[in-house]
Amino acid sequence: AKLLKNLLECQKVEYDFHYYKMEMTTDVQMLIFSEGKSNIMPADLVLPFQPSQVNSLEVITPETAEAWRCYLATCKSLTHSIGQDLQQVVENDLVAARQTDRSLGSQDLSRLLTMARMMSVSYGETTLSLEHWQMVLELERLRKERLK
Repeated sequence: AKLLKNLLECQKVEYDFHYYKMEMTTDVQMLIFSEGKSNIMPADLVLPFQPSQVNSLEVITPETAEAWRCYLATCKSLTHSIGQDLQQVVENDLVAARQTDRSLGSQDLSRLLTMARMMSVSYGETTLSLEHWQMVLELERLRKERLK
């Protein structure tokens, strides 16, 4: 559990070569499905699962799963920026969010920026638009609603 936690939090894996130990940097993306919050595995984001159809169990083929992995890896590697015009809007929204909820930390704010980046590139855009920023804020609001 300790090694997995180190992998998730620090993106490092320790190798033991009998004569010496060496930490290697990784770039592993992890998606954890759990019935409840895990005390062993840290999670950056918790999203309660709410299926739209209870009886609909669609089996995902290995090919479909691989296509999603490639898509997400491609999105992660694309360049992205926040234009000058939108930087102030984003900054103001982040400051307002922090004033409303003092428990928000730098990781939460970083996650919002990452979500904004992924939202933009998923629409094939390299610059964040106001529409996509507002979509991210709405998704975060809905996620927090699910946690109540």
